[in-house]
Amino acid sequence: MRNTSFTLLALLSFHVAVLSNSEAAENSAAASSNGVGVMARIHFNTQTADFNITREFYRLLGYTQGVSNFPRTNTHAMARSLGMYDLCSYELASIEVMSIPNAIGPTSIDLIQFNIPFNGERPYSSPTHLGMAYAALGTARFMADYEYLMRQGVEFVSEPFGEVGERFAFMRDPDGVFLKLVENSVSAEIDNGADSNINSMPYIGVNVSDFDESLSFYRDLGYTEIDMLPEQGSLAEAQAYGLDQPFTIRGADIRISKGDGHSLRLVQWLEPFDPEPPYPPPISHIGIHRIALAVDNLDTAVESLTAGGVEFLSEIAPCCSGTGLDETGIINAIDPDGIFVELVGPITQRAPQAIPPICSAVANGTAIVKYTLP
Repeated sequence: MRNTSFTLLALLSFHVAVLSNSEAAENSAAASSNGVGVMARIHFNTQTADFNITREFYRLLGYTQGVSNFPRTNTHAMARSLGMYDLCSYELASIEVMSIPNAIGPTSIDLIQFNIPFNGERPYSSPTHLGMAYAALGTARFMADYEYLMRQGVEFVSEPFGEVGERFAFMRDPDGVFLKLVENSVSAEIDNGADSNINSMPYIGVNVSDFDESLSFYRDLGYTEIDMLPEQGSLAEAQAYGLDQPFTIRGADIRISKGDGHSLRLVQWLEPFDPEPPYPPPISHIGIHRIALAVDNLDTAVESLTAGGVEFLSEIAPCCSGTGLDETGIINAIDPDGIFVELVGPITQRAPQAIPPICSAVANGTAIVKYTLP
């Protein structure tokens, strides 16, 4: 029986709709040829300590639409999919998948405030930290938007850097999460319902410890279009990152062939280098903790990646109605540095998965949430 509740499949379909029907079909066929079938970026996920304050901040940036009718609790399998191995269910305070209307390409952010488990540790202290360190937000009205956001009290790391047409500046959201305001070449303004003119999310910055190893991992996901980045950065550019010395990197912007236009900016910082690892599980740390990618068949994608040696946080979890009967599933792949890449797509419907006996009390409405297996 098909579950008619709102699930991530509806959200997936909404974001893949940025491609025309013919483009989507062609992309699906091309992606399927490697056995994984990644088609598009659905969103990146970031946790917040205060949903209302952070949500208002993103409205300043043009995030004026969103979807919020997700269950506040969910199945044992869904908790495990986020690395919450000792929970019968997580509990959300608030959640919204928000986006910029009329944007160029995908812009969605999965904003979550957890009640259980809550992790209030501060996010990465630098955009050069290993992990998903920041998201780039594009605007053709760069200086006007920079000055507007400054007047609204937004915290910037430094003054803008770069030549006209290529300027950027790092800012922080209320939790301290880095966002990179970048100048793009799209001159037409959009109606995003805000006073800023941010119109795109061109890439997400992913910092890695071994460029070649990580590039191989992401190529297996379908990121086969590769544009190498300059290896040297001047002191002035370094200061825009909050650094006090020139830098050396190995990096590239990588994209899915015939995809939705989004990129990952994959960078190994050679000098300076900070070996502190990315956020560990469970996926509830304040900051950008995972990216969600749409695949055309999740069962097939997991089979292919498992055969290639990729590890996952859990088995596939039916998502996201809370019944366990969904025909959409999620799973978090683990990249070579321990960064979480969530895959979302259609699955063969399963019977409800077995849970520890102690968790059956949760389904009956009692307060048992955390458990320890003997």
